[in-house]
Order: sequence, then structure tokens, then C-alpha cells
Amino acid sequence: MIQKVKILLEALGALRNRYLITGAIALFWVTFISDIDLIYLLRSKQTLIAQERQVVHYKHEIHALYTQLEDLSSNPGRLEKFAREHYFMKRENEDLFRIIPPPNEAHQFSD
Repeated sequence: MIQKVKILLEALGALRNRYLITGAIALFWVTFISDIDLIYLLRSKQTLIAQERQVVHYKHEIHALYTQLEDLSSNPGRLEKFAREHYFMKRENEDLFRIIPPPNEAHQFSD
């Protein structure tokens, strides 16, 4: 019982130390109250990681588009196919028919 009281008094004595109190207040301030607190830093880190992933994704996408551009520039047959498929271009004296399923039937054939 006496040892418990001594431990309690030592703990209270440590609380009287002004450096410990100042350090605890500063740590609390930096962690929760400050404009750039710990929560803000963690959210910023998550945002940074997500944006770095987007950068990598867009770099891969740009590389794929450059590859496609080189292919279209070097192969006239591919260029014609691309123009016909994406921009519905046609040759002279040629008819083009587009068959578009109704919106409610489009999901039925996706299986």
C-alpha cells in the first residue's frame, strides 16, 4: 500500500516538471489543434498517393496512345479502319448503315 502511494507521488512529481507539461501541451497542439495537424498530414499523404497512382495510369495511357499514333501513321490500312470505325467515314459511292440496338435490349446481349 505504501509503495502504491510512493508511485503515485512520483507520478504527480513528474507532472510538476514544467518541461514535461510543455512537451505534452506542444504534442497535443501539433497532433490535434494546429492548422497542419496529424489528421491533415495523413489525409494529404493519402491524396498524394492517389495522385501518384493517377500519374502512373496516365503515363501508361499516353504511352499506349503514342503507340497507336505511330501504328496509324505508318500503316494506311489501319488508318482507314480506324477512321471507318471511330468516325464513320466512308468512301465515295459507298453506303454506310449503322445498326444501334435500343437501350433496353443492349443489356440483354452482354452475356
